Amino acid sequence: MIKAKRILSFFLVAVMIFSFSCTSFAAKSYPDARPLPVFQRSGKHIADLLTIAKSQIGYVELDPTTGAALHPESQVAGYTKYGASFGEPRGEWCAYFVSWCATNAGIPTSVVPRLGNCARAVEWYKANSTYKPASSGYIPSVGDIIFFNWSGGSVAKHIGIVTGVNLSKKVVYTIEGNTGAGRGNQCMSKERSMTAGYIVGYGVPSYNDRSNNYGSQQFANNSSYSGSSNYAQLSVVTTSATEITATSAKLHGEIKNSAGLKVSSAGFLFGSDKTKLTMYPVVSSTNASSIKLELDIASKAGELLPNTTYYYRSYVRISGKDYPGPMYAVVTVNDKPQQLMLSEISTNVGLGQTITLMATPLPYGTVSKGFTWTSSDEKIVTVTNEGVVKGINYGTATLTATTNYGSVSAACNVTVLIPTPENLSLTNKSERNITLKWDAVEGAEGYAIYRNSDMDSEPYKFAQVSATETEFEDTSVEPGEKYYYRVMALAPDEIYNSKLSSAKYTTARLSAPQGVTSARDGVWIDVTWDEVDGAKGYLVYRSTSPDGLFTNIGKAYTNKYVDRDVLSAQLYYYKIVADNGNDRTHSDFSAVTSTRAKFVSSAVQNENSLLSSMQAKPVETNEVRIVRSRTDIPVPSF
Repeated sequence: MIKAKRILSFFLVAVMIFSFSCTSFAAKSYPDARPLPVFQRSGKHIADLLTIAKSQIGYVELDPTTGAALHPESQVAGYTKYGASFGEPRGEWCAYFVSWCATNAGIPTSVVPRLGNCARAVEWYKANSTYKPASSGYIPSVGDIIFFNWSGGSVAKHIGIVTGVNLSKKVVYTIEGNTGAGRGNQCMSKERSMTAGYIVGYGVPSYNDRSNNYGSQQFANNSSYSGSSNYAQLSVVTTSATEITATSAKLHGEIKNSAGLKVSSAGFLFGSDKTKLTMYPVVSSTNASSIKLELDIASKAGELLPNTTYYYRSYVRISGKDYPGPMYAVVTVNDKPQQLMLSEISTNVGLGQTITLMATPLPYGTVSKGFTWTSSDEKIVTVTNEGVVKGINYGTATLTATTNYGSVSAACNVTVLIPTPENLSLTNKSERNITLKWDAVEGAEGYAIYRNSDMDSEPYKFAQVSATETEFEDTSVEPGEKYYYRVMALAPDEIYNSKLSSAKYTTARLSAPQGVTSARDGVWIDVTWDEVDGAKGYLVYRSTSPDGLFTNIGKAYTNKYVDRDVLSAQLYYYKIVADNGNDRTHSDFSAVTSTRAKFVSSAVQNENSLLSSMQAKPVETNEVRIVRSRTDIPVPSF
């Protein structure tokens, strides 16, 4: 990719901006030898990305004047639809190819960025913590984005999509744009040495199907028919192989038969020798315009061999003549594990306690015949072949798991600590007292209490108690404030102190409202009280007896409540509770206050009842005053 090409592309962009008519004509004049495949997106990122990328193998830059495919050794900066879709129709297009495929596969930009510069793409993956330098020893997976620098430098100059890995051959399979002989003007499938110095690193996108096993796939670059079709409206398409295991694979293809030709049979040609493929029909006797092909090849050809390359292509037979589609290759999974992944690479276990480590052989689909576990020091840590780990003495030991089939290993460092306190509980005794309790830990020298005011802040050591104490009263709390607590058991040597217990939280109780009074205000009763710090509202309780049942009649957001639902001459008793809102942390009841409602004649009583029903009095209220519409009815004093 030369500087002249970049300059020329900038010039072409300028022409496109200032000449709309030319732009429209040019865009329409370029043929597309590799149109998007007609398929229903699965919604699985890697599967759809590979389907799109594979359909583009064989694409060649076009002559900007004639629209014809350029010779691989041409020095002309050709047109590509990938660059055109990003405003650089004759620019370097390896990165545009990856972005174009991701766009058409429906992958969000938060997973694969839309960038036309390889070095910027590397920076994006680094910023999102999804970049693996080649020097780290990372083994790529299907769907990873691979970066190259042919001179061995650290700045990425070329990019591709990983389609598979063969660990025994130490090669990675890719699909790349802007590659090939000469200037590199084609889209091709490539086989690259994993140990080559020109591999800079890998972007590891957070695909939604990254956990799926897509096996290792290498694709033939010749995607044209082996024989020439006499039917312009007939297209034979080979697409992704899926569900690849050590012994099977599912093949996919499609026959596009827009002319409705009589198809006697259609299916796949398959075998390990690409020159001697066996025919496996899937459908017969149809003239459908679109014929979907799908075949679990093991059900027809028998179980496949592990770690073996097989070739396949779709075919259709019309009038006794076969028309094959492009050939792909698929490598079955090696049934021997190539890697071993443990659930932890470093962890802790309590003295005398047990934990279980899980081991998973990779890639998925390989045969597992169990594991052999060993400890570097059984005086500190023991482990069973089921991965059950037990802490024997303070210290650190290395546990190693080895597959019984394939002999690959992985290790985990385990440190024995004093056990973590369990069953921490909090009791909100008063507005100035939160009491903590926990279970005693055998051998503990004492306990450290940690506190913080929210889950996002770092907890700090707040207090320490002796080994005989498993209860602590925090009397420094503020009413209405939330507090998080954790407890740590202290070992004879502080490096073996326990982990912090799980956090528990509560909110200190509010102070009970003071200064509660009540008084008649016309035919209603006003209840007032002093505001309480930290309160977000107040619950009002009422009874007709000082020792009777008090019922919640409403909620106020100020320090005043108007009781409009009163009966003539009835004596009412009130209590107030301060409320902390969402945490439902209440204060104690306030002192009781009482007021007798004014005597009201039946006529006024009925009028007030009517007014109250028209107002549809609320349960939660600030101060609300109802004004009577009549003033000519005398109200005798009580």
